[in-house]
Amino acid sequence: MAEATIRATYFGTTSIYLTDGSNGIFVDAFLSRPSLLRASLGRVSPNRLLIAKTLEEGNVQALDAVFTAHSHYDHALDSADVVQVRGGDLYGSESTLNIGRGAGLSESRLHRIADGDEHSFGDFTVRVFEGLHSPGNRCPGNIDKPLRTPARVSAFKDGGSFSYLITHPSGTTFVHASANYVPDKFEGVNADVLYLGVGALGAQDKQFQDAYWHHVVEAIRPKVIIPVHWDNFGRPLTRGLHRLPRFMDDFSATQKLLAEKTAGGAVEIRWQDAMETITI
Repeated sequence: MAEATIRATYFGTTSIYLTDGSNGIFVDAFLSRPSLLRASLGRVSPNRLLIAKTLEEGNVQALDAVFTAHSHYDHALDSADVVQVRGGDLYGSESTLNIGRGAGLSESRLHRIADGDEHSFGDFTVRVFEGLHSPGNRCPGNIDKPLRTPARVSAFKDGGSFSYLITHPSGTTFVHASANYVPDKFEGVNADVLYLGVGALGAQDKQFQDAYWHHVVEAIRPKVIIPVHWDNFGRPLTRGLHRLPRFMDDFSATQKLLAEKTAGGAVEIRWQDAMETITI
């Protein structure tokens, strides 16, 4: 019998839905995307109607779990609501679970993760790697009690950062949301596709960029790299993906870096569009 094909749909930032038709894994699932002005001056909350519409348009059907990379609002704001709308459970740090508690999820649907954990869903296995947030963390710390929305962006403390190796008989995907590294963390870990966090990477010096590439990309040795967290997450998905404002990142420098690092052709760079589905 032929192996099932993995379909990966990208929803901007670091939100990626993987399914083989029977089981589904969502990383981050940030779909509301409130404007940057609202995020900086006011309070944010999940847009339940928009979440449901986006899940439908993105053909998100089977859903076993939402895994969060960390608990900043642009990763975890909608995590509990996606679970409430589509089913499955929420996996993340204690900070992420406090977002779930604030949204009314029962304890039975909340799962705290730790470095080295493995969780299986049908033919999928998710292995957890704890790491570091990208340089310039604006909201460090932990969320120590249930977080109810609307809430200020500053209330969404990172709570720890995680990457995920998602294995399946038909292909292996690695989601590395934050542009930082722990030396030698990924030695011996291989993936066909690497969703590589590049947010704030263009603003770092060459020494950091080289080390990041070595300890993440060269360690994992993917066939395809899909850059993530480069887009303006304050724009709705219906308007397509657009680079972050210059005051937040130097996207041109990131593009130049990626072109230089992949010039030999050993690995392919692919830019996945909003709501685009690819096969792995």
